[in-house]
Amino acid sequence: MLALMLWFPESSVNAARAALTVWGLDVVPSLFPYMVFCRMLASRLRATGISASLAAPLLGLMGGSPSGAAVISAYAGEGALSRRALRGLAALTGTISPMFLLSTVGMWAKDARFGRLLLAANLLGAASAMALAYATGKDEMPPPSLGASSCEKRESDPISQSVQAILGVGGCIVFFSVLASLPGALFPGKGDTALALLHAVLEVSGGLHALLGAPLLPYPRAVLCAAATGFSGLSILVQNMLFLRPLGLTLMQLTAFGLVRAAGASAAMALLYPLFFAAG
Repeated sequence: MLALMLWFPESSVNAARAALTVWGLDVVPSLFPYMVFCRMLASRLRATGISASLAAPLLGLMGGSPSGAAVISAYAGEGALSRRALRGLAALTGTISPMFLLSTVGMWAKDARFGRLLLAANLLGAASAMALAYATGKDEMPPPSLGASSCEKRESDPISQSVQAILGVGGCIVFFSVLASLPGALFPGKGDTALALLHAVLEVSGGLHALLGAPLLPYPRAVLCAAATGFSGLSILVQNMLFLRPLGLTLMQLTAFGLVRAAGASAAMALLYPLFFAAG
């Protein structure tokens, strides 16, 4: 990758600039305020003693990744989640922020209905992944989180904690966007759709933007977008792993959960799209 960056410096810089534009103008406005609110609410719910099995799914789905992983880490660090529940919640909450799908993706697609439909497909895919992960998990308690104490200290300042998280999101978006740009520079003219799919596998926000602009018919584009957002991209999987690895979950497991979400979301989109749009 380093050699390709040096060989194609203009492509790398342009990809980083485009990724920063997507992050700064689209991701931050939709995700950051929501992330702060979810962290404040998580702290309040934990203080009132509400069960982790109720609060973690709600807050994880509301905040999206990596907020969901942070909420799970906080609860698991207190010994409030079994291994079975940990796997199920990790599969369920490894999703993209609903606010991003409803606002940013709806804006990109120039149709708010598409954002709502994509959210519905993602929730169905996440539910199927949770069911599979829960069915194959064990009831033993996970190891205590090494980072639980530091996470708990930072929870008193949800804004500072969210700043660090949103910067991490931006860093991953830029890194994986540059990585996704290099095959196109190395093999120019090999098809915008294939490069958009590769981008989505590596980094979903920029990849989703590329898929919406790719030369595709509306129906297959919608199914591919659902699969991409269900998988959530290696960038988000790595962000989630930083919170969940101390609890015993590996990147391979999170990737498997993402593949199940992708299959469920794309199947749901294939069934739902003709009901709301004319399949093209």
